[in-house]
Amino acid sequence: MAVDVALLLAPVDGDSRVGEDLSYDDGRIQIESAFERSVSDDDDAPEVEVDWRSTINAIVEQSAQTKDVWLAVYLARAGAKAGQLDVVEAGAQFLGGLFEDYWPDVHPQLDEYGFQGRKGPTESLTRIGEFLGPLKKLPVLRHPRLGVFSGADFARFREGGASEDGYGMFRAALEDIGDEGLGEILQQIDNIIDGIKRADRVMVANADGDTGTNFQPTYDALNEIRRGIAAFTSTGADAGEEDAAEAGDDDAAAYAGSFDSGSGGGASGGPAFSGGVNSREDVLRALDAIVGYYQRREPSSPVPLALNRAREWVNADFLTVLEDIASGALDDVKRILVSQRSDY
Repeated sequence: MAVDVALLLAPVDGDSRVGEDLSYDDGRIQIESAFERSVSDDDDAPEVEVDWRSTINAIVEQSAQTKDVWLAVYLARAGAKAGQLDVVEAGAQFLGGLFEDYWPDVHPQLDEYGFQGRKGPTESLTRIGEFLGPLKKLPVLRHPRLGVFSGADFARFREGGASEDGYGMFRAALEDIGDEGLGEILQQIDNIIDGIKRADRVMVANADGDTGTNFQPTYDALNEIRRGIAAFTSTGADAGEEDAAEAGDDDAAAYAGSFDSGSGGGASGGPAFSGGVNSREDVLRALDAIVGYYQRREPSSPVPLALNRAREWVNADFLTVLEDIASGALDDVKRILVSQRSDY
């Protein structure tokens, strides 16, 4: 299912190059209903039957009438659900192009919805149930005789080799498509990373005291898929993998830099987080940056577990925290700390 990104990014005919806001249009409601029926955080949950081809066509059709961040995000998610890597690629490139070419006036518009109105749609690309789970299951290699293989399959065969079920058919498919075929798949993965990187950088540059979306889970998932595929090329996981990993590292640094000492944001390559913490919001952002480091560099570390727990306590009072960690002791502590002299 070929999707022309250039057509998706073409200005809308008429007085406004971004067209009208079609958030409440009947066509948009139909598009959204497909995702509402299909989202699940349970990887083992049965798939709900959705006509993703029709949904993709509806997204493409509406993109000719309006330029909307939601449509780019929906296109990437629909591609993952439909098992179409090229559609995910188109959605990511569409998102990057919208932010680069239309940031001042793309829908949702800043004067009506603020920065969060654009951050919200992109955050769904970092969640398992909405995007990352389907992405990992998506067939990246389709062979007419030997079957289809997902990024998760590549990772499984990379780890288990010939002991894994289906390995013989998998190897036969690889021999048939060769390095050239694997290279084309890797290029699609790189294009997805590139589109998200571009969107990420524009958001960080325009955060204005807020933070952009933390795409690190998305970079991690894409790089994991890429590593699995690259391992079966003649050169193995080579410099291309390092370049892809740097995509996540560079934008994580920009994400951290967006709240450097209250600077109000900067483009990628701007100053890294320097430790300036002047509010609870700064604390939350600093914790997110630290967790991002561990996820990238020390994925087996238990530190993120503790920090994510601490993050939930930032805006809590002492008794709320105590209830969370030792609810059985709460009544005793209240008797000690809370005055019960109601007769005075």
